[in-house]
Amino acid sequence: MQKLLFLILMHFSCPYCDHLKKAIKGHNYCSQAGDILEGVRSNAYYLETNQMFSGQHISRLSIRGVINGYQYYRMGQRRLVVKQDNYLIVNEGQSWWSEIESERPVEMVVVAFHPKFTEKANYALSTSPQQLLANPFSSRGEPIEYFENTYASNQRIQQLFLGLKSGILSEINDELFFEQLYFDLLASIFEEHQHALKQASLLPAKKVVIRQELFKRLGVAKDFMDANFDQKITLQQISREAALSPYHFLRLFKSLHRTTPFQYLTSERLKAAQYLLANSSQSVLEISESVGFENNSAFGRSFKRHFGVSPARYRILQTEKR
Repeated sequence: MQKLLFLILMHFSCPYCDHLKKAIKGHNYCSQAGDILEGVRSNAYYLETNQMFSGQHISRLSIRGVINGYQYYRMGQRRLVVKQDNYLIVNEGQSWWSEIESERPVEMVVVAFHPKFTEKANYALSTSPQQLLANPFSSRGEPIEYFENTYASNQRIQQLFLGLKSGILSEINDELFFEQLYFDLLASIFEEHQHALKQASLLPAKKVVIRQELFKRLGVAKDFMDANFDQKITLQQISREAALSPYHFLRLFKSLHRTTPFQYLTSERLKAAQYLLANSSQSVLEISESVGFENNSAFGRSFKRHFGVSPARYRILQTEKR
């Protein structure tokens, strides 16, 4: 009987979810464990690790960020990377898995929302003050379908992630404390989503639905470059990810981001090199190759032009700060 009980518990256990530190203990939604979506409240999670594989999960609406390092996600056929300067929104019902493989520990933060919480928050965020006064307890706001791409982070969102980390590690275990942070985080991503919609409105197409579809496809292409900066990728490959012709993609990308795909990819490679110089034991040559530069001299020139010092000098400066 005990052996049977052990096997049953093992069957419904998820090593990834078990290792997460929770904001509110006892409230963890895990699709692998067979949890009911509506049966678990909103919660935040923190993990510091240099090696992790989550296995496949089905998400609630969630916001996923890192405080340092790189975390890779797979959603369908797409591979995405979450790093310090961005965050990922995963809509309810989306299948995903994630992994971390790093010499230095990576700190990740996730907030997963109960559907009722997001419904009420969306109503409050999208309703006029007059309507909120007249009907303060309604939750009949229109559901928001966020672009399932990475969004550029900002100081406010990064501070909220740090606040969540601090609250979790301090074991506050107080719903009021965390719900305030959840709402502030939803308000921030709602604001960023509205900004994204404004950006989409500037794309050259007559219909709103076409402009938003183009914006989404350009986001897919940018995420592809972010996750594959270490590979030798071509304009043909990038545009194929966006399901656009190379010329059409190039024109739209430059219009939206005010830079070329090559310039953007070079910038991401240099950011990755900057991180590795400060957080790995790899040599400068190894880092140059690992972030996608074929020529170490070209890497050195690009790095110095971008950051003002050579890679070797940058590493020395980072070592002196410790």
